[in-house]
Amino acid sequence: MMSIILLSCVNLQTCVAIYLFNLFRPKDNFEKALNAFLIILFVHLGIKLSLLVVWKSAFLYNNNATGFSSSYGPLLYLTTLFYLKKPVSNRKILWHMSPLFISPLIFLANSTGYEEGVISRQFISTYSMIFQIGVSASLIIYPLLAWRLLQRAKADAANPKHKLLAAIIRTILTGILLGLACMTIYTIQTGHWDLNLWILPYICFTLLVVMILRYKMEATTTTTITIAAPPETITSAESQPVRQYKKSGLDDEMLDTYEHSIRGFMQQSRIYLEPELSLEELSEQARIPKHHVTQLLNERLHKNFYSFINEYRIEEAMNKLKDPALDINLLSLAYDCGFNSKSSFNNYFKKITGVTPSIYRKQIQQNIPLTIQ
Repeated sequence: MMSIILLSCVNLQTCVAIYLFNLFRPKDNFEKALNAFLIILFVHLGIKLSLLVVWKSAFLYNNNATGFSSSYGPLLYLTTLFYLKKPVSNRKILWHMSPLFISPLIFLANSTGYEEGVISRQFISTYSMIFQIGVSASLIIYPLLAWRLLQRAKADAANPKHKLLAAIIRTILTGILLGLACMTIYTIQTGHWDLNLWILPYICFTLLVVMILRYKMEATTTTTITIAAPPETITSAESQPVRQYKKSGLDDEMLDTYEHSIRGFMQQSRIYLEPELSLEELSEQARIPKHHVTQLLNERLHKNFYSFINEYRIEEAMNKLKDPALDINLLSLAYDCGFNSKSSFNNYFKKITGVTPSIYRKQIQQNIPLTIQ
């Protein structure tokens, strides 16, 4: 009965968190990964609850691993990569998240086989033990890898995303290490090896859901405050561009400083590889006011935001095409460089170089000189 109440409470909490999270819409891959975590957790706990309420099988609930817990470690690692603006290909995502697609199928096969009398209790218990060992390793290794990435990148520790990731890492490591410690004590005292300390993960899940929801609410509040600026700062750039820029007080020296700063940031962070990159996010990450970024692009660089970003993406693509060691598909290249489709990639590539990516690659292979337009 206690299991049903606890599962119901955590699942309800997760359901509310998913609703509120999507009410304000995930704005980048980092938040999309957090949303994926909430959805996976909701499905995970929903299935566990159904084993008790619908199937009414305490054995399957306690012994048959659903497989969803194998995704939390890899998802944390990928979320960290998204935060640090590291290039993450679809192949890399599928590779790390492959347990999520395999383990639940094994769970269904084991559950059906057990109900039909084809699979024995001993087989399910043995599989569950092996799976739990693997998951325990995953929930230690992946958080440590994520923590190492944060430390190496020397990211801004005051950034809300950084603080959230650090809190999640600490919570997961504390929970799994505490669970292993309890298991060791239990084994020494009873002589039985039991990894089914289900209450510890559920406590961790509750904390993680609260952390993610709190981050989203704070981020939304910050955005709202930013939007509610004085009237002169939100004047339409199209209707009164000259007045807006005059009020910003930027002179040529300040524009030089901003240009040097934003170009250095682009080269160092490679934020342009983020497909969902927006002007607001660039402004936040580069620590330059949004209206100053707009003025810099329009007055100094004479281009809009998307032209500015796509030039870096095309340069990235050109460098990859020049590398003879890389035999990369053009569609994969488009996604790796931050484009959402092959057609937009081809259009911008031809606009900047004068030729399509395929022709450019042939000319590189044939050592034909190319003049960039």
